Amino acid sequence: MNIRGWAPYGVGAIALVLSGSACAQAVETVVVTAKTLSFDQVTEIDKTGTPLADVPRSIVVIPSDLFNAQGATQLSQTLTNVSGASQGGQFNFGFFDRFIIRGLNATFLNDGLPEGTSDLTGFVHSLTGVERVEILKGPGSALYGSAEEGGTINLVHYRPSDVYGAFLSEQYGSYGTTTTDVSLTGPTGIDGVDGRLDGEFQHSDGFRDLTNQTGEIYGALSFRPANHDIELRVEYHNIQALPDAEGIPFSPPSGAGDPLSVPTSFKYYTPYAFANQEIERIFLSDAWTWNDSLVVNLRTAYSARDVDLARNSGGSVAFTGGFYALTKRQLREQKDNVSDFTFQAEPTWTFDTGGLKHVLVTGVEAREINAGTVRETAALPNIANIYAPVVNDGTLGGLNFQCSASFSCDNAKLLGQFYGLYAIDQIDVTDALKVRLSAREDWFETEAEARTPGIPANPGQEEPCSHPPAGSTACPLVPGAPAIQRNALTSWDTGLVYFLTPDLSVFGGYSSAAYPIFNTEEPESIGQTPETGTQIETGVRFQQASWLSASSSLYRATRDNVFTLIGDVPTVFSYRVEGWESDVNLTPTDGWNIIANFSAQTPIITNYPATPADVGRNVPSVPTILANLWTSYDIPIPGMDDKPQIAFGARYRDHEFGDVGNTRRVPGVPLFDTVLGIPFHAWEFQVGVSNIFDRQNYVDAAGTGGGAAPGPDRTYFVKLSYKPD
Repeated sequence: MNIRGWAPYGVGAIALVLSGSACAQAVETVVVTAKTLSFDQVTEIDKTGTPLADVPRSIVVIPSDLFNAQGATQLSQTLTNVSGASQGGQFNFGFFDRFIIRGLNATFLNDGLPEGTSDLTGFVHSLTGVERVEILKGPGSALYGSAEEGGTINLVHYRPSDVYGAFLSEQYGSYGTTTTDVSLTGPTGIDGVDGRLDGEFQHSDGFRDLTNQTGEIYGALSFRPANHDIELRVEYHNIQALPDAEGIPFSPPSGAGDPLSVPTSFKYYTPYAFANQEIERIFLSDAWTWNDSLVVNLRTAYSARDVDLARNSGGSVAFTGGFYALTKRQLREQKDNVSDFTFQAEPTWTFDTGGLKHVLVTGVEAREINAGTVRETAALPNIANIYAPVVNDGTLGGLNFQCSASFSCDNAKLLGQFYGLYAIDQIDVTDALKVRLSAREDWFETEAEARTPGIPANPGQEEPCSHPPAGSTACPLVPGAPAIQRNALTSWDTGLVYFLTPDLSVFGGYSSAAYPIFNTEEPESIGQTPETGTQIETGVRFQQASWLSASSSLYRATRDNVFTLIGDVPTVFSYRVEGWESDVNLTPTDGWNIIANFSAQTPIITNYPATPADVGRNVPSVPTILANLWTSYDIPIPGMDDKPQIAFGARYRDHEFGDVGNTRRVPGVPLFDTVLGIPFHAWEFQVGVSNIFDRQNYVDAAGTGGGAAPGPDRTYFVKLSYKPD
């Protein structure tokens, strides 16, 4: 099945149906709030329709009015609104979203269904058509099956409206960045059928010349016959990027310490790097109301994703020719094609037993991923002097791409099949006591098999030997002999909430994660034992009317059987993170809003067979302190209903390490931002500045080459938007 051919025609038809009268009618009325904590609200990510106050888990919601006021166009720009969240992580190659929550990796959902067929080589998520971002912290496997231990991020998109509405914006910023957004919604003229169209085009010359361009279009139709709420959505994404997988090397002579004290304009990546992707997705859902006690939610999605990329790999600092040089550089060229089908059926029951009120979600889910990947690797010339880098990689046609024991390569087909049965029971024992009981059983089968013979064991395609030659630690994948991993794993999510007063409650819970390793980056990892993880959490919440919401929690999270490479040799390790975090939403006076969060955590390696001396050290890519503040004030002007808004933000990430030995230190500095918004009737003008004081900063440790990825210097944006009344 391939929807590429007809997807543009489908969304085009929606646009034609809507275009005739959208602007002449009233805009859809949307009630918005800038709060990330509002314990009265209900989230999709929780599945049960329970107010957050009654859920024994930490969940944060970022509404569109907040990230729009901040000038955000990509998901990564919203992370400062979430305590304990940051960018980076194992195998971060610079062209896809890789987020860490509470020190562990996060999984993505698109309107409640899995998005992304691999934990590696994903893509950058935009905020096109997104109504809100929901974040469940900690393991989510009891709700969603195969999920990473750090948390689950759900992008909830706007649904078609039965009231005509339109929106148009143009944003221009540093590095020649332009972003055009358009939305159109309303009835189609067919009885009971509403439509919506969202589109975005973004182009940027890029910080450090990392050019990127994205075009996206979303078309949706909704139909609400008696007892049904049906939605059909089609998506198309075209993403082109130049990734930096090298960053700036760490200080010589050993390649340790802080990154080199050089301008961030210095570049060490190859000019031949690129990462181009096409993604098509179709989504269909139906909320089928059988009676007052039973609603059956049916959801299905199919996506097709093609990836064509070339990126740097390897790189070490060595003294040669009288200078410190960057040696052992390589260019990996890779093509992936992935299809992903998911079906989910969830009967939700509402009933009483012996005075207890239940919301019981039962479900069955089936998912199949088919993928193919091809890779070759070429050696690149040394960068002779890291303090005066000159990248002279010749011509792309002159590079010698190889497949050998020293040059990563593969040509493999991959298959993942996932089946799950689950139940989530939200129980109101009394008005003060709420209990959650959740369990899920998942059956996984993942496999990788070579498509061509004669590929040697190499860093890109090998598996633990289960056949001769005896004593070998790795064998090549061969046609007809797939590496297979079969598992049946149980996940739990249990906890309770107790209200000491109607405004003050305590909560606690336990959750676990099961994550079979499946990615096209390292096919041999499919033969490894699945990752598992747990979280124990306890906390307190307080909400006073609409002017104060606060949450504080302690947690202990673990992650086991983590696959990694040491010098392209596969290994696994384990770690734990213990921490404390707090979030506050405060409205001291009318028009003045404050959103603040703080996290302190201790990430410790607990098992590292390859180098046992590293046990007890800090986990790479996990900062110990995160703190963020965003405050805005609506300026009253006599005689004007529209109020300009001035906002100020502060963000801080403490240092983190780029290696398990804790020799490579990625420093952290406080950064400050500001945005001014001026509304006038249907128009709004915004101007913003990020990193006001132009401080040199680093995002994280790059995935290869041992470097640190620098963050942007002082940047600005101006935005003009129009939403007719």
